[in-house]
Amino acid sequence: MGKIYYDNDGNIDVVKDMVVAIIGYGNQGRSQALNMRDSGIKNIIVGSIKDDSWEAANNDGFKTYSISEASSKADILFILLPDEVAPKIYNEEIAPNLKEGTTLNFSSGYNITYGYIKPASNLNVIMVAPRMIGKGVRETYQAGIGFPTFVVVNQDATGNAKDCYWFIKSLRFYQSWGY
Repeated sequence: MGKIYYDNDGNIDVVKDMVVAIIGYGNQGRSQALNMRDSGIKNIIVGSIKDDSWEAANNDGFKTYSISEASSKADILFILLPDEVAPKIYNEEIAPNLKEGTTLNFSSGYNITYGYIKPASNLNVIMVAPRMIGKGVRETYQAGIGFPTFVVVNQDATGNAKDCYWFIKSLRFYQSWGY
């Protein structure tokens, strides 16, 4: 049985000097980036292709880079791409640019569970999976309420993967089950 965690269980200070990259600025990416920024995280960048999502990220005030460049700059990556395209993008644009000790955060466990994405052993791999569409993630955050979210530490290469998980939970939009 999972344990229930709440806002006070997290510590947002863990990432005050880290770069958080949102890879994919769509359904979940936009909402999660805005929520983090509104919670006080200042070093948020977006990795995207040059399309409407690139424009939206820029219009929302985020520095936007290619997926490869954002991946090379990040300490924590939120991989918020559709499951069906994530493995190709991960292998071609993300994995070759990661630093040892980077934390990968997924909002879906599909590609990790079934082995379509196989992160190197020197990376942290966590999952914070809101059980709600992106619009709802943003609306409940703005309303000051939470909703169920699954959380998992899948791979703890650095010994501090749980710290990154705690930070992510502390963003007020999660009432979490897991770990």
